[in-house]
Amino acid sequence: MLKGGEPVKALALVDPLEADYLADLRAAVRRPTEDNDPVSAFTRFDPDKVDLVGDVRVRVRMTVAPDTAAEGRALITADYTFVYGVARAGGDETTRVIVRRVLQVDAADPSRYQGTEGHLWIRDLASEIGNDDCREGDGLIDPSFFSDLLSASPQAGETRDPYDRSTSVSREDECGVVSRT
Repeated sequence: MLKGGEPVKALALVDPLEADYLADLRAAVRRPTEDNDPVSAFTRFDPDKVDLVGDVRVRVRMTVAPDTAAEGRALITADYTFVYGVARAGGDETTRVIVRRVLQVDAADPSRYQGTEGHLWIRDLASEIGNDDCREGDGLIDPSFFSDLLSASPQAGETRDPYDRSTSVSREDECGVVSRT
């Protein structure tokens, strides 16, 4: 999946009863568009441009709380920060890409709510990607390397610390500048 393939195992976890959502995810992976880009849900790099370096670092905070809107359901929230070491394919220049995703899933009493055992019902998904060129619609993360920054126009947008977990994930589709990688 990280090398541009289809995230088969992740897609298999989504409840098949969420047919429209699942169809949108599959369509995004197969035919990314600006309005339906899979990098909002899955980390994918172009293996012709980027090599993965070392282990993926992950930091996660998970909570479980009763769903205040519906008795017999719990809301599980997972706030993940992934740090990927990457190198320009065939080169020796390295950098990091930081991806933060906040995923909310329902866990429901099967005697009261419809659902497929062993699958997740996705309530919400939000993400931010630090050190991406902000192109949308191609289905891949394209990191900026130091040499790119030297020859390109300065990036515009708000400066953000991609490791700061004290704030919520931005819902804006705007590009910004990372303060560090």
